[in-house]
Amino acid sequence: MADANGDYRLRIAPGTYELTVSLMGYLDQTQNITLSAAETKTLNIQLEEDPEMTLDDVLVKGRSAIRDVQESSYNVVALDAEPLHNTTLDVSQALERVSGVRVRRTGGVGSDYNVMLNGFTGRHVKFFIDGIPMEGFSSAFQLNNIPINLAKRIEVYKGVVPITFGSDALGGAINIVTENGKQNFVDASYSFGSFNTHKSFVNAAYTADSGFTARLTAFQNYSDNDYKVTTEIVDLETSQFTGDVREVRRFHDMYRNYTVMAKVGVVNTSYADELLLGFTYGDEYDEQQHPAYMKIAFGQRYGTSETLMPTLSYRKRNLFTENLNVSLTANYNFGESSNIDDSYRRYNWLGEFIETDAPGEFNYAKTYFRNRNGSANANVTYTLAEKHAFTVNNVLNLFSRKSRNEVEPSAADAYPSETIKNILGVGYKYQPTDDLSISSFYKYYYNKVNQYADPTGSGEFENLGASTEDHGYGLAASYFLLENLQLKSSYEKAYRLPTGRELFGAGNDFELGNPDLKPESSDNFNFGVNYNWLIAKNHQFNIDASFIYRDIKDFIRQVPNPTNGVMQPGNEASVKNRGVDLEMRYNYASLFSLGGSFTYQNLRNKLKYRAGRDVVSTIYNDRIPNMPYLYGNADLTFYFSKLWQEQDRMNVSYNLLYIHEFDYSYESYGGIKVPTQIAHDLAVNYSLKNGKYNISLECRNILNEDLYDNFSLQKPGRSFAVKLRYFLDKFN
Repeated sequence: MADANGDYRLRIAPGTYELTVSLMGYLDQTQNITLSAAETKTLNIQLEEDPEMTLDDVLVKGRSAIRDVQESSYNVVALDAEPLHNTTLDVSQALERVSGVRVRRTGGVGSDYNVMLNGFTGRHVKFFIDGIPMEGFSSAFQLNNIPINLAKRIEVYKGVVPITFGSDALGGAINIVTENGKQNFVDASYSFGSFNTHKSFVNAAYTADSGFTARLTAFQNYSDNDYKVTTEIVDLETSQFTGDVREVRRFHDMYRNYTVMAKVGVVNTSYADELLLGFTYGDEYDEQQHPAYMKIAFGQRYGTSETLMPTLSYRKRNLFTENLNVSLTANYNFGESSNIDDSYRRYNWLGEFIETDAPGEFNYAKTYFRNRNGSANANVTYTLAEKHAFTVNNVLNLFSRKSRNEVEPSAADAYPSETIKNILGVGYKYQPTDDLSISSFYKYYYNKVNQYADPTGSGEFENLGASTEDHGYGLAASYFLLENLQLKSSYEKAYRLPTGRELFGAGNDFELGNPDLKPESSDNFNFGVNYNWLIAKNHQFNIDASFIYRDIKDFIRQVPNPTNGVMQPGNEASVKNRGVDLEMRYNYASLFSLGGSFTYQNLRNKLKYRAGRDVVSTIYNDRIPNMPYLYGNADLTFYFSKLWQEQDRMNVSYNLLYIHEFDYSYESYGGIKVPTQIAHDLAVNYSLKNGKYNISLECRNILNEDLYDNFSLQKPGRSFAVKLRYFLDKFN
């Protein structure tokens, strides 16, 4: 083999040889060589083209990792994140471009968020990073602050989730797949934008020929979040709202976080395809401008979060015998957080304040939390005769929280709130041909809650916890009716166990817990079709459509207190949902791409008679409130090449987001509606040296529309940002 310059070297013993040089498309050339002892010869050889061997067009067909995911038997959409690496998006913002997904935020950078997927929201949807559950990660490392550069692709499972995740997801799962394929690279970026927003990111990996590998990821987010909002002004002396509505600037909403992730280990060895030890450290500081509604403004209240999490990852194909694949991932989070509200001031939205005799702007507190969360996922798969695959999976989650309020110390502070959750799954996959695939599975759910209390007031605490056991099962199938037309269907009897946050609260005064929550159960049906159409080599069209049906018992929903906006989860007895997703994309050569998605879901309350009553409930058959039911987006990108130099590229992108108005409370109760939302974004990216140097300019919410994901919680208006990115691949 010759190198890229055509240089080569042969070491051979003295003697006479026949040397033949060949290359496809050229005539072979043969020379006789005689070599004496300690002799060195230099040969320069030039081949002639073979006139009888010509190729006009070559069409190479193959399936990318994204196509492999999308063509599985599950109702799944894979978002290619790499084209978004030059943007300032975080993972949650990128998810909004997937049909059926809606990410609702309470404000700007670092604000609380809620992911909706096919009518399910909050903890109904489970999140993973490289298959590792994110349930125990602190708020310092969540979808709303992870840069899109960390992701290679994002997999969105709607409904039935592969057993390898070991999840108790009721509505689906989102898996962030990071860049583990590249062995030696550096990806670094920095962006600056409106509201004094700064974001930086570094991702690097080195792998030696021996298999030793080291990986480092670090990112940081900072923003003053001082955008303008329109709100009522309260008179601080009388505590009365004057009716004065003004446009004011947020003044106490600064957010910052930084996270460092490091891994070291080996890859591609005889004993492990991957064996990595790592740790994640994250720190967060979050000023709180208001509670769950905007009439009240805070000026000094804040929260903090810190995490230190060691991790282990092991994967091996063909362990001990052919077709036996095993994997193990584990992490343990040492988390600390705080909620501080000890100011002797009361503010209004003009930034004015008065001194008060009693501390606390909302609820006097100096509360500190010690959170411990562990997770281990073990998976074994054996493939027999290339048609049968058997899988056993087990996931164990542990959660423990101790709290200490320095304002009101209590003997209860010494006793933790705990949950132990284990999910055991067994699966079977039958794939007799490339066109047909059938998967079935069974899951055993175990959940134990330990809640300590002093029921008699004697000072002796008792464990008043309880445990539950449930059984789930499901089936997923896909069939290629034509080479480019795939049909899918799935059913699952699913259970979701309440999370520690739902049971014990979020560690602030705005989201309380409910230790009496029951597990949810649901019958989930999915039907889907995927069609790919390639016309010649310039036109490519793809359409993905799915229909969903959900029949849910004990549906867990966050219910706002109408007086102060504080949220607390509760069980809805019966909820049904019917919906449809549609996603389409058209590409013309390498000139432009046009796409869009549409989602409609009909989530209804089906509790006809309340307990002890024989009169039909007023809200029977009403839509579940405070949940968008009709939304979508569209995007258009133009591609330009060779503008200045041969390897230069430029993209101009436009994105539109639409959300139809929806009711904040039950429709039969009347009241407030969250208005229709329309937002327009524009971005320009210029890449030099084949993507080594990149500069991007963005404008979001071009028309400066008033945007709300939740009633009265206004999101940022028009904003601008610039991002600089450097990418170097395959260094040695």
